[in-house]
Amino acid sequence: MESKKRKILLTGASGQLGRRLLPALMSSGFLVRAHYRTPERARKYCPAGVDTVCGDLIEPSWLDDAAAGCDIVIHGAAKVSLRPGQNDRQFKINVEGTRRVIEACARNEVRRLIYISSVVTVGASEDGSLLDENATFNLAGYNIPYAETKHQAEILTLSANGPKLQVIVVNPSIMISAPDRPVTPKELRKIPRFMPAYFDFAINVVETEDVIKGILAAVDRGRPGQRYLLTGENLTPQRVFELAKKYLGIKKPRLKIPLFFLTPIATIVEVVSKIKGERPKFHRGLARMARLKFFYSCDKARRELGFNPKPLEQTIENILSGIPGLKK
Repeated sequence: MESKKRKILLTGASGQLGRRLLPALMSSGFLVRAHYRTPERARKYCPAGVDTVCGDLIEPSWLDDAAAGCDIVIHGAAKVSLRPGQNDRQFKINVEGTRRVIEACARNEVRRLIYISSVVTVGASEDGSLLDENATFNLAGYNIPYAETKHQAEILTLSANGPKLQVIVVNPSIMISAPDRPVTPKELRKIPRFMPAYFDFAINVVETEDVIKGILAAVDRGRPGQRYLLTGENLTPQRVFELAKKYLGIKKPRLKIPLFFLTPIATIVEVVSKIKGERPKFHRGLARMARLKFFYSCDKARRELGFNPKPLEQTIENILSGIPGLKK
């Protein structure tokens, strides 16, 4: 079957990844039906001439019409937030919503489902070792419903793999992208030239465009029932400071906050947020999680999908080159 004749339903087409993935799918010759939560988001983000469908995963009456006639579904719609207090909504969208997508695929004889998961379902290490697809999820109990609901949704999708519906899971790490719009001189002046303090961290970042290439490869080359880490460079504070100084002139902070100080800081943030009637951006679950190392290996995706993430410095240079007026 030629790719130009295949029809894809893309859920979550207005997200950071979805709105960049959509034109890539079109350029690859697929017929794309784009899903948006509301007509307003469709008008804002959908390219002209693209078949659209609108609906909330909590209310799934639209799903059969969306999946009808599609050969492939790429399910990227999710409620993304690391703040506490959204357990019920994240479960309804990320878990129950995914279950309904799977059921709609089965009813409409969709042949292949690509589920866009996250590296949070892989977990994190305590010693800095690189985790791969075989790691055991260990992020339960940190009061971060996003991690737990994405893990549950991934179990659902993989258990649905079979002769009638082929399921492939992709797990991107933290994605970085060029701005969607021109950056103004006023915004450039807001870039700080120093950071007051820092704490030890260990994260992985990848360029969004590389994740898109990995997803496109998974559509045709992904093995059913498998998941693939789409990750980039593993970063320590020292590496971040090196890049910040080189490309933005930001000086390394002198004050290093011990990790055991993060919990009392988070407690204060939670109290202040409660007084203001807001959900805290930083909380004790995140403070406890800071001791973990989010380092990953994408070797499996390299071998089986031809995934080849750019060096981070190349990504940064590509992004900065598109920002007029920024002196590098």
